[in-house]
Amino acid sequence: MAQRHISTSDLDFFSKIQNIAEKFEADLIASGRFKYVRTEGNRKIYVEKATGHEVPVLMPTWTKPKPVSLPVKQPF
Repeated sequence: MAQRHISTSDLDFFSKIQNIAEKFEADLIASGRFKYVRTEGNRKIYVEKATGHEVPVLMPTWTKPKPVSLPVKQPF
């Protein structure tokens, strides 16, 4: 089965999205208005302390694929 290759520009884009989500989460916590409650799959659930409203934060996780070593052809 053939594997799909991901270009470095795609990986840079995915990395940027992940960094934005992490910064949003850090700002949410730093505001002091929200408290972490639980994790559901890839979502972290926070509760606003004043109102009790839940705020789900989707945390994307992308990792670079492992390099694939190709077999070397032996000359005859």
